[in-house]
Amino acid sequence: MNVVVNTAPLLFLSRINRLPLLHKFGCIWTPEAVISEIRYKQDEATRSVEQALKDWLIIKPVIDKNLLAVLTMELGIGEAEVITVAIEQKADWVLLDDQDARRYAHRYGLKVIGTLGLLAWARKKGFIGSLKQEIEKLRD
Repeated sequence: MNVVVNTAPLLFLSRINRLPLLHKFGCIWTPEAVISEIRYKQDEATRSVEQALKDWLIIKPVIDKNLLAVLTMELGIGEAEVITVAIEQKADWVLLDDQDARRYAHRYGLKVIGTLGLLAWARKKGFIGSLKQEIEKLRD
């Protein structure tokens, strides 16, 4: 599967040491704006994402600048780039937590999953033992 991921899920999964779960989906892309947002604050989560960039996370640049311009009228640059790349690449899923971005993604016919949905999927597949424990880690 091809998945495009936004900033918040990357950081949340990094902070609970579950970033590798994304790789189990298949090909994982993220746009340049997301990486810029993540690199803004250097911390352990940033280092985890940087390692994923060396191993399996792929930066995909935006091609359709017109669509991007339309989306940035209503969304942040990271969310707008995620949706644009997902449309351009015909992604199977887009990983977004922001409600406005999710609504726009649905309008464009994209399948959306959030961080909690990803963790629920991972539990169902047996990749994690307890969804409750992972949610508690996120809260902390």
